[in-house]
Amino acid sequence: MSVYSKYNSLQILYWFACCCVMGFIAVFLKFCGLSNSEIGIVSGGGAVLSIFLSPFISSLVGKLKKISLQQMMMLILGLTLICFMIITFLPVPSLVTMVLYISMYALMLSAVPIMTMIAMNYLEQGIHVDFGTARGMGSTSWAVGALLFGKIIDWFNPSVLTIGYLITCVFIFILLLSMPPLYQSEAEAKSVEDTVKSEENVLSVLKKYKTFAIILVGFTFVFAGSTALGTYLINIIQSIGGNTSLLGIVMFVMAFSEMPIMSLSGRLIQRFNALTLIAIGAFFYTIRNIGLCFAPNLVVFIICAACQGVSYGLMTGVITYYVNQSLERQDRMAGQTLIGIMTSGIGSTLGNVLGGFLIDGLGMSAMYYFVTGCTIFGSCIVFIAKYLSTKS
Repeated sequence: MSVYSKYNSLQILYWFACCCVMGFIAVFLKFCGLSNSEIGIVSGGGAVLSIFLSPFISSLVGKLKKISLQQMMMLILGLTLICFMIITFLPVPSLVTMVLYISMYALMLSAVPIMTMIAMNYLEQGIHVDFGTARGMGSTSWAVGALLFGKIIDWFNPSVLTIGYLITCVFIFILLLSMPPLYQSEAEAKSVEDTVKSEENVLSVLKKYKTFAIILVGFTFVFAGSTALGTYLINIIQSIGGNTSLLGIVMFVMAFSEMPIMSLSGRLIQRFNALTLIAIGAFFYTIRNIGLCFAPNLVVFIICAACQGVSYGLMTGVITYYVNQSLERQDRMAGQTLIGIMTSGIGSTLGNVLGGFLIDGLGMSAMYYFVTGCTIFGSCIVFIAKYLSTKS
């Protein structure tokens, strides 16, 4: 099997594993006895922890010269597996469940920049991989996992997610061991460490690339709205009379719609301006998020869910290439890490924590208005970035 095929397979397996950990987080944690507010604290806490854990792990790879990117991935997945097994098969208190799941969530998010750098480092070595296609396959894998586990959870219970994660990890470990090892340079590691080590350094990097900084702020707010919808999607489904099987179908539609867009992102950015594509993604984020909140029936709800491909799929794929093309080499790993910090970190925290408290305190409608406000505000910021770029 070629490196190209192996990297595609890695993305497929990794995002299937992510579906086990993150896709049904509300379903699993409710099964463990947690409330919506506690679920928000867990998912938000995991996002906050990832802000610090992700750059630490990225810089650690460069310092520990004998540790490859693939070995670090195995360590992250192994630690996550241990936490998952403890929560599922041992009678632990709710507080311990929350702490362990926060750790799992942060570890899985921290692996995303490493997955990206594996692709970019292979490309720099002249080894052909296609990040957009691979990431699109990963989204399809998440979609299949959502459809599969949506049914299985209805038949059994959410503990089957742990078994699915265990089996997937075994295949990932075998695959990682078969891939040519990659070692991050000290310069790249230092860039990440310096970027996130202090507020001053973060601001200095963002000031260096002003358009990138504005895009990240906008992406953070639309991602906050999207995250709130994703985490509490089971609540929305139940409010319209659905169950876990319908949740799996909706998640399948969302994730499957990402595949063609992400696969084409590398070609799209060669033909069109990256900022134009990102602005298009923000526009469809607005349709997606507001539509999921106020859809009058299930058909419209599914159509809005399918807009995830041209919203999340487009913005995620394009911004990855944008960083690799627009930032200086020593800043690229930092740029990829900052994407995670601003979106999966700050954005997810905002959406998860406030979403959970709003549902428990004021009801679903309060969360819908919160999502709408975040999405419109974030999209406007992205449009401003696009406008300013045309004037510079």
